[in-house]
Amino acid sequence: MDESDPRSKEHLYTNVKVMVVALDAMLVMIGFGVISPSMSFYLIALEGGLEQPPGPGYVVPPEVVAEFSAILGVMMASFMATRTLLARYWGGVSDRRGRKPIIMMGLLGYFLLLIAFGLAQDWIQMLVIRAFQGVVSAMVWPVAEATVLDIVGVTRRAEALGLYSTISNAGFIIGPGVGGALYNVCRDVLLLPVPDVFRVPYFIAAIITLPAVPMTAMVLKETCPAKLEVLASKALDVDNSGPSPAEPTKHRTTLSPSARTAMRVLYVMALMDGFAMGMGQPIFQLFLMSKITTDIGLIGLIISGAGAVGLLFSVPAGRYADRHGRKAVAVGGSIGSRATLFVLPLAIDLSQTTAIWISQGAMMSISQPALKAIQGDIVPWSLRGRLFGTIQAFFNAGATIGPLIGGALYGMFSLTMFQLGWFSIGGHVLPFWLASGLGLIGVFMLWAFIRETRISGAASDQSEADRSNES
Repeated sequence: MDESDPRSKEHLYTNVKVMVVALDAMLVMIGFGVISPSMSFYLIALEGGLEQPPGPGYVVPPEVVAEFSAILGVMMASFMATRTLLARYWGGVSDRRGRKPIIMMGLLGYFLLLIAFGLAQDWIQMLVIRAFQGVVSAMVWPVAEATVLDIVGVTRRAEALGLYSTISNAGFIIGPGVGGALYNVCRDVLLLPVPDVFRVPYFIAAIITLPAVPMTAMVLKETCPAKLEVLASKALDVDNSGPSPAEPTKHRTTLSPSARTAMRVLYVMALMDGFAMGMGQPIFQLFLMSKITTDIGLIGLIISGAGAVGLLFSVPAGRYADRHGRKAVAVGGSIGSRATLFVLPLAIDLSQTTAIWISQGAMMSISQPALKAIQGDIVPWSLRGRLFGTIQAFFNAGATIGPLIGGALYGMFSLTMFQLGWFSIGGHVLPFWLASGLGLIGVFMLWAFIRETRISGAASDQSEADRSNES
C-alpha cells in the first residue's frame, strides 16, 4: 500500500462519502428490485394477456409468453438504448461541471419515473417511460463509480468497489422479496384485479428511492477535478480527496498509447458483456414464467437469494484482488458466470433453477470489483467520468441489441424441440447459449490483451505513476 497517499490510512468502512454514494445505489436497487419480479407480468396484463392475477398453480400459457417476448425485449432495449447514447455524455459533463448535481438529478428522475410506471396504461407508455429511465440511469451509475474512485486511494480501488457493490447489491436482495410480498398482499388481501394488482409496488418503490436525494444533497461533497479547482479558488468547503500521488493534479486530456490500446479492449469487452447481460435478463424472466413458475413471491425470493449469496463474495474478492492481482479474479469470476448461464435453461424445476441462478450471482460478484478496479487503474483521474461513461456506452450498446435478439429468438424457438442424438432439447436454450458464448468472447479479450494492473508493493504504485505520466 502506498503510504504517501493519505487515503491509504483512512478507514474505508467508515468513509461517509463512500457510504452515501453506496446507499444511493442501494435505495435505487431496492426500488428496482421491488418491481423486477412482476414487470413482465405487468406488461402482459396491460395488453390483455392475463385474465387473472398469477399465483401458485397458474402458469402463463407458453404461447402467450412467446407472443409478448419480442415486446418485452423492445422495452428492455429502450432502456439500454438511451443509456448507451447518454452515458458518455453525462460522464463528460460530470468531469467538467461536477459529479454531485448529475447524481442528484438522476436520483430525482428515478423517483418520478417509478410513479409514472405505476400509472402506465399500455405497453407503449411503458416503453417511453423505460426509455427515460435509461436517461437517468446514465446520470447515476457511471458517475457514481467515478465518484467512488475519486474518493479512495489507488491501492484500495477493488476493495472500495467491492464495498460499493456489496451495499448497492443489498438493495437487490431486499427489493425482490419485498416486491413479491407486496404483490401477494395486493392479490390475496386487497383483492386487486389485473392490471391494478401490479401497480402498487411501483408507488412503494418510488417512496423507497426518494430519500437518496436529500441525503446526497446534505452529505456528499464534490470530487471532480475541474469543479474542485473552481470551488477551491472560491475558498469553499470541498472534498479534499483529490488525486493520489499516482494521479497528478495536472489534468491529462489524452491517453498514452498503451492506455489507448487497453481502453479499446475494454470497449470491446464491455460490448460483449452488455450483449450477454441484455439477452440474459429478459429471457430468464420468460423462462421462469413459461417453464418453471408464475408465483411472483417465489420469483422474488429467487432473485433475492442470488443477490444474498453474491453479497458474501464482493468485498473479500475485491480485497483479494487488491493484494494478489486483479486480472485473475476478474477472468475467473467471468468464466463462472458465463458457464452457469449456459447451464441455466437445462434446469427442469424450481430448485435447480434457483441453485444455478444463485451460482451465477456469486460468480458475477467475484468478478465485478476486480474488473472495475482494472478500469480505474487504466483511466486517469481527470478523464474518469467521460471514459467510464464510454465503457458504459459500449456495454449499453450490447445490452440494447441483446434484448431485441433474445426476445425474438425466444418467441421463435421456445415452442420448438431439437433432437441432438439421443437428447431432445427445447429451442428456448438458443438465446441462453448465444448469450453465454458472446460473454466468453469478452472474457477472452480481457485474458489475452489486458496486462495485470495491480501488483502488491511499491513497485506497483511506481508503475502506475509511470503509466499515469506517459503522454
